[in-house]
Amino acid sequence: MDLMLNYIFDLDGTIINSSNEVLVCFKKAFARAKYPLDERLLTSDVIGPPLKEIIKLLAPKLDDDEIINSIMEHFRAIYDYDEEDISFLYEGVYDFLLKLHKDKKNLFIATFKPHIPTMRIVKQFKLDMFRDVYTIDKMGYHQTKDEMILDILSKYNLKKEETVMIGDAASDVIAAKKAGVKSIGVLWGYGSDKSELISHSDLVVKNVKELECLSFQTI
Repeated sequence: MDLMLNYIFDLDGTIINSSNEVLVCFKKAFARAKYPLDERLLTSDVIGPPLKEIIKLLAPKLDDDEIINSIMEHFRAIYDYDEEDISFLYEGVYDFLLKLHKDKKNLFIATFKPHIPTMRIVKQFKLDMFRDVYTIDKMGYHQTKDEMILDILSKYNLKKEETVMIGDAASDVIAAKKAGVKSIGVLWGYGSDKSELISHSDLVVKNVKELECLSFQTI
């Protein structure tokens, strides 16, 4: 068991709740692309994967690449620069991050969001305590989350046994396992079925207070 010094956080569903913002932007993007959208599918359950995968969840029968690309372009145009973003930080997260930072922990973000909206959000919520922010397009090509973790470990010469990945999705903790680091699954965030997250996590927490208690123990 090791004391954690390095913390890699997922962004959406872990640090911020951007579900309403994202869903509103998708509704507008589908409308601009003139493709019908079943609004019953506009739930937080679709949020988390890369953009193209979300579109397939919202429009399962859509197989026209031209229309898919049009929706993606409209979404980015709306979301990337939205000055009226209605996202919010989960309760207690900001103070927890500040405490980790003051205690000299190394903090990172690994997200499937692209660079432009991610950095807008980092600035909007004053998340300047992170040493680095890895987005899906940071390296000029789409990275998997385990690739992001391995890149962070290599770039900053971090020990795997002192590193933990924290996220609200099964993909976060599965990526941690592939990269050889510990994982903590958080039960807030997106998706109503957390069974896969729970089964793959080394530890699971219900709230930020539990996460804070774990952060100063060995995992």
